[in-house]
Amino acid sequence: MKSILLASVALIGLVCEASAQDAAYNWSGSYIGVEGGYAGSSVRFNADATSFDDTYHKDGYLGGIYAGHDWQSGQFVYGVVGDFDFIGMHDTEFGQLDLLGKGETYTYDVDWVATARGRAGYAVTDGLLAYVTGGVAAGHFQATSYSNVFVPFPPFSSASTSDFSGVKFGGVFGLGTEYALADKWSLKAEYLHYIFDEIEPGPGGTAGASFRPSLDTVKFGIAYRF
Repeated sequence: MKSILLASVALIGLVCEASAQDAAYNWSGSYIGVEGGYAGSSVRFNADATSFDDTYHKDGYLGGIYAGHDWQSGQFVYGVVGDFDFIGMHDTEFGQLDLLGKGETYTYDVDWVATARGRAGYAVTDGLLAYVTGGVAAGHFQATSYSNVFVPFPPFSSASTSDFSGVKFGGVFGLGTEYALADKWSLKAEYLHYIFDEIEPGPGGTAGASFRPSLDTVKFGIAYRF
């Protein structure tokens, strides 16, 4: 999966390099833009006693805004950037109930992510920038754990649910390319990998249930540069 995402970023970089501008371009200044692309969600699930310890995946899309400021010294460019993206994908669901409704089920979802990052790059040509980036991330997550077990007395089952809905923090790193269309506009292609703090739904549900989220994104954006 990651090799495909990295190849997407590399491809747009090669295409842009082939048609890079001849005129000198200065990357210094502020910018604001809109972005969209692919989001691949992964969650590592564990519990004290379960048959469903595993990593579960779901693909979707994202869209949002970004803004930042760059400084340039020779061919080296460095700066700060922040973004906010809504994530569009259905809940990740796993687990199993038998015909009597006994068993365990789980749901997991990510609604949005945001980052605050530094970035450092090199102007491969006057109009083409290649860069690496990293910083802190935040995301809004929802997770549910449901358990229904047999007990040897009426009502012969014990069902409980635990839920989590809130913000988790983590880190983010990646790489990208940016191409200057004109003095005021630029295009970017960017791969980011996010890792977040563990989610523990709390009392109820399956004992010790925990979710460890991560996210991979490929974003394409267009920015207006001031």
